[in-house]
This record gives sequence, C-alpha cells and structure tokens, in this order.
Amino acid sequence: MIFITIEDFYQKAASCQKLTREEEIHYATQMNAGDCAARQKLIESYLPMVAGYVKRTKPHMQTLVLALYCLQALERAVDSFDFLQDRESFTHRLSWWLRQAVTSYIARR
Repeated sequence: MIFITIEDFYQKAASCQKLTREEEIHYATQMNAGDCAARQKLIESYLPMVAGYVKRTKPHMQTLVLALYCLQALERAVDSFDFLQDRESFTHRLSWWLRQAVTSYIARR
C-alpha cells in the first residue's frame, strides 16, 4: 500500500470492511497455505483499527511516518498470530504491537 499523505491513509482505512470470524478463519487458512492475497485481506480488514489508534495520538504525532510504523506493527501482528489456535483475541495482540510502534516512533524522533 502506498500513501502520499496521512489523509490518504485515513481514507483507505475508512473504505475497508471488518471480516467476520468465519472469514478470518478462511483467510487465515489460506494465508497459512502461502496465499499472499489472503494475508493482504487480513491486513486490510484491520486498517480501521490502526487508523483509529493513530487518530487517538496527540495531534503533533499524527504523521505519515507514525502511520507507517503502525502498518509495520499490523503486518507483524498478522504474521505472528495463529488465527486458528490462539486463545487471545487478535485485537489484543494488535494493540500490543501498536503500542510498541508508537513507543519506537517516539524514541526515534
């Protein structure tokens, strides 16, 4: 995904739809079999959560660089989470990764 401004990121996130649990399991099964399109679909379904997290930061921190840090965190969370067996929710794992991304962004500023 390529974004030019933070508004482009917010606009893309607003156009994405959340998956149902059955769809998540379906795409996770395909992703585990090596389907990159299924991985991308899982990532796009959680873009609204990432955008909401970026919007909740202080106004001077809402930059495209922070959004990219958070997108990397989303990709790490999708890659490390086993949708078929983990007992914790994916949003719990994702929120942990997002907190790490914001901390990393602040440390490198």
